[in-house]
Amino acid sequence: MIYLDNAATTKPFKEVLETFIEVNKNYYGNTASINSYGKTNAKLLEASRNQIADILKIKSNNIYFTSGATESNNIAILGVALHKKDFGKHIITSKIEHPSVLETFRSLENQGFKLDYIKILPNGKIDLEHLKKLLSKDTVLLSVMQVNNVFGAIQPISEIIEILKDYPKVHFHVDGVQGVIKDKINLDEIDSYSISAHKFHGLKGIGLLYIKSRRAIQNINFGGGQEDNLRNGTVNLPSIVAMAKAMRLYAEQIETIKNNHKNFKKYLVEELSKLEYVEINSPLADTYVDSIVNISLPKIKGEAIINALNDEGIMISTTSACSSKKFNVNEALNARGLDEDNIKGSIRISFSYFTNMQEIEKFVELFKEKYKQFKEVIESGI
Repeated sequence: MIYLDNAATTKPFKEVLETFIEVNKNYYGNTASINSYGKTNAKLLEASRNQIADILKIKSNNIYFTSGATESNNIAILGVALHKKDFGKHIITSKIEHPSVLETFRSLENQGFKLDYIKILPNGKIDLEHLKKLLSKDTVLLSVMQVNNVFGAIQPISEIIEILKDYPKVHFHVDGVQGVIKDKINLDEIDSYSISAHKFHGLKGIGLLYIKSRRAIQNINFGGGQEDNLRNGTVNLPSIVAMAKAMRLYAEQIETIKNNHKNFKKYLVEELSKLEYVEINSPLADTYVDSIVNISLPKIKGEAIINALNDEGIMISTTSACSSKKFNVNEALNARGLDEDNIKGSIRISFSYFTNMQEIEKFVELFKEKYKQFKEVIESGI
């Protein structure tokens, strides 16, 4: 099998799995228990929090562990909106966001908040001029992802931060799932930031929420007071320690990873650009990450391309794994202005630490073989 669906999830590092098992065996106590064993486990929890804080260059007491970015996004967006509802009910996001952001904003709209969407430019980035027009004295919340998960465009976070200096009441949330470590960001300049471990070779079911000010977020779940009463429930210590290990290993290798991905994308884009009907939706540009490549084959459904490559042991996807089964037309590509044929014919190839050039070359070889059949269908007008 050649696995090229890493934007959906990545294979855990061997060391991460070993750490997870070791902690389950030897540190299975509850970190909230007041006995000596519980206190030992609590020290390990804080050591992991400190390690992650060092990597992200933030204070450890700004980190709150969750079950993943979906929960982090929900806590941040709902918690901020509820906290600020008496100061304003205008909220802003874009239609290229992950469903865990979009659907949460839409739930707030149903609760009486006024929701506006920032326009998306053809290059896949949000329209900063449109954002300026949308912002008002009633705006209390803005959420923009760091890197788009469908086509890999890096969003202008620094420019947004500058714009928001004139709107101090606005809480700026960033979904950092596809950008963490890959793309530089100063977390001290934003208000909240969400991460999932399984995107950088950690385990599924664990993530974190960075919050600059705990007072800015109202509780949306209740329980025993864990994680400063923000995310209640018994702490998942084995997965947290494993996430800290994954982040450290990934951060240590990031320059090699980015260099490899740059070479993979260059080869892939150059080779596929030679094919007459292939559209490249993730160009070779500094404003895109190299780990995600989205292409389209108009008149051929993305599912058909995926199924044809599945038969050869190639694993890719159409769009976000969280939305591919839900929407007929991908919202992110539609917001960017792609026509319906391109959207329905789009596929996403994404790389990880484990990807190698031999796999990319094999993918291109097999794609070209399948392309011959697809070209006949396109030209027949069927």
